[in-house]
Amino acid sequence: MAVENGYKNIHWLRAGIKGWKNAGLPVVGKPELLEDLMKANTVDFSALVINEKEARKLPKVALVDFRDKAKYESGHISGARHVDHADMFSKPMMEELNQSDDLVIVHDQPEVAGSIAMTLKLMNYPSVHILK
Repeated sequence: MAVENGYKNIHWLRAGIKGWKNAGLPVVGKPELLEDLMKANTVDFSALVINEKEARKLPKVALVDFRDKAKYESGHISGARHVDHADMFSKPMMEELNQSDDLVIVHDQPEVAGSIAMTLKLMNYPSVHILK
């Protein structure tokens, strides 16, 4: 993605953020966020995966379909709200998702669903699940 945006001098550090920090290299920004990101890399997202029957039993379930609009309109789970993944951080989306709800992420690509779950967890949404 960075190459597509015109960046040409890109390097990859196998050990990621943790390796960078362990090497004593400087970091910019809030150290708490860096620590949270490092912890998120160790989360077992398989523990967040639930099926529809389990999801419907959650006390305050909010099914959120993050697929693109065409896929959503061609067929979606009854009661699921649509938020295009590209609009994930828009003000309407942030107002729509309540932190007291049990959020259930709907997406057909597991790696995207995992990144959405990680992002919402980092944003202090306490109850996040991924629909199987």
